[in-house]
Amino acid sequence: MAYWTVSDQLDARLRQRLDDKELSDYIESFFVDQLDYEEDQAYRSQVNEQIADSESDIAAGRVTDARAAMRQIATDQDLKLDR
Repeated sequence: MAYWTVSDQLDARLRQRLDDKELSDYIESFFVDQLDYEEDQAYRSQVNEQIADSESDIAAGRVTDARAAMRQIATDQDLKLDR
């Protein structure tokens, strides 16, 4: 079994997220998921294609800025936003 040292800040963040789970179980699951992702070329290709499609949509202006959309919804509903 391997051991390594992490900062107190990272340890606190991890433990806060865990609730009642064991830290070692969470970390092992995290690394297994990451390794599976890195080894699955088809999945990685799919994700990269989705990212490229999204970037193309943004560049072509086919998406709406979230802030502008929220302002429009607020206007349509007669709501006042602080900012």
